[in-house]
Amino acid sequence: MPSVEIDSVVSYYKPEQAFKRIGEYLGGEEQTGRKIILRTQTSPRKGLYFVVRITEFADELPAGCFFEVDLLRPDKKRPVTKRFDLPANPKSHREIWLGFTGDDQPANDEPPVAWRVRMLGPDGQELSSYQSFLWSKPADDESASTEQ
Repeated sequence: MPSVEIDSVVSYYKPEQAFKRIGEYLGGEEQTGRKIILRTQTSPRKGLYFVVRITEFADELPAGCFFEVDLLRPDKKRPVTKRFDLPANPKSHREIWLGFTGDDQPANDEPPVAWRVRMLGPDGQELSSYQSFLWSKPADDESASTEQ
């Protein structure tokens, strides 16, 4: 298996019309361009998306790889975890959009409190992860002195 890492993750709210291309208006299906788009619900397409850049092309990963996103929403007390399976024959792209759509997106398009994205192999072993600053509690700095 190639050594693959998550290079970066950014999150965006995207409206439905951001995904419509001219081909769809002419009766075709969704054109995803140079990215792989995976959603918690296929419709509606608007929602919170985590844009994940990986260091290898998705089609070089072993079959069965998947992503898990842990999301702490402002309207929930506990994190929500969603799984996103890569398609059996993924495109040769390094950008993967993981979308919380429909009932899974935070209410009123509020930004998440914290999040973590994990890429896992077919056996469930973590290959790489990337998280927001607030996901984990910083370690106490034992060398810091409170004396003045």
